[in-house]
Amino acid sequence: MGIAAGLLSSARRHRNVSGRALARSASCSQAGLVDLENGNSDATTDRLDRVLACLGYQVTVLPTRLGTAAAAGEDVRWFLRAKNFDAAFRAVWQLADDLGRADAALRVALCVTPPAPTGDPRFDALIAGIVEYLLSGEGLPLPTWLSEDSRRLGEPWDVEPVPSLQASARSRTPAALARHGVFLDPMELVNL
Repeated sequence: MGIAAGLLSSARRHRNVSGRALARSASCSQAGLVDLENGNSDATTDRLDRVLACLGYQVTVLPTRLGTAAAAGEDVRWFLRAKNFDAAFRAVWQLADDLGRADAALRVALCVTPPAPTGDPRFDALIAGIVEYLLSGEGLPLPTWLSEDSRRLGEPWDVEPVPSLQASARSRTPAALARHGVFLDPMELVNL
């Protein structure tokens, strides 16, 4: 998926707006919008900005090639649809690595745009927990999307698959992750 397609898809799904309603609001055909969102046609910056404006978003350029939280959410969604859970985890770990390498201002900027739902509430909570962990650890401002109910699990999720290691992982989980219902040994995040 191209950058324009990913931005549009993520923004539309996060706002929970149908393609038909967005096409009407943006004064474009629904077929054209579908082609744009699926990456079947290229969007000019002006066209993309016009459509995103209908969702309350704007096109912004960041001086980096590090990934955003929104882009990670899109990647996770695609991998989950393909039933490739290992790749979905790799996309989340890549986000964590990218955030860990960014300076403070860029780290915040990479997290401002909310990721759209991935299709799996566990991954939505995992992304939110990692973003909160990596921002709050330095006292950086937290984006408002972290407090959305959809970013917190009702049932706790032990990311550690080995039952004998889950109790240790729970006791060592950073508070920022636990607030989202995700339990993960911080050693998993050591390289960040």
